[in-house]
Amino acid sequence: MPGSSGASLVRWFRAARTGLYSDLVEAEAGSGRGVDSEAQIRPDIDDLVRRFPHIAKTWPQFEEQLAAFPWGAQLVFLTQGGELEVLGRASSYHVLKDGSIWRASALAKVNSPDDVASCTAVVDFLHAALEGSSPLYGHIEWDDFGELTNLDVVLSRKRRTSLCEGRQFLRGYAWVTVCPAELVARLGGVAALEDSGAFHRVLPLRAGGVLLQASATMDGYTDQVMERIFETLAPVLPPGEPRPDPAHPDMRFVPRDAATVR
Repeated sequence: MPGSSGASLVRWFRAARTGLYSDLVEAEAGSGRGVDSEAQIRPDIDDLVRRFPHIAKTWPQFEEQLAAFPWGAQLVFLTQGGELEVLGRASSYHVLKDGSIWRASALAKVNSPDDVASCTAVVDFLHAALEGSSPLYGHIEWDDFGELTNLDVVLSRKRRTSLCEGRQFLRGYAWVTVCPAELVARLGGVAALEDSGAFHRVLPLRAGGVLLQASATMDGYTDQVMERIFETLAPVLPPGEPRPDPAHPDMRFVPRDAATVR
């Protein structure tokens, strides 16, 4: 429904602005703090981008346009003067042209991959942004903002197939993985995931699905932890023998066919 999708977009950008980027919002509001922000709305794939500079002054208009479920939207924080350094960026756009599936992403600076406070803040943002939604999939990785998931790459799955089968097979697994409600049920429910001991945190989403955090920090997502996550999620992962892709040498995965896990 466009209305519910629009409300989900509002939650995504509001959580980014009030949580993930709250320090940047505060810095922009202060004089001489070196931060500028800009919002962009693209109502239709063929329309020109509408720009709303200085988001703090026009945030209600931005949310109003988000609620109308535009084809694309972006909120970006830059060093003052519009220099190339991006301090934070949240965006969304339709992946399928009919609007049935849309993608949202956020870029944030973390003090270091072993910093518990900043890693937790990123996870808390994603949880807040997805509350009230029933997402198909989501993940958080260090320095990875690509369109394809790890399993899309190593199983040579087409993106459209991965998306359209997202409530039949989990699209991937990562330091933080968002699993849809249908697959949570096949895994035995939230309680079973908590009791598995595989996850640092299991955070249910109010409208369905669950956010699974593998370890307290990104650095803590070791190969051993990844193996444990893989085995727990194997019943809902797509079958197939994964093979490394030279074009994605840093893609992390367990080199086993999920269908062989018992």
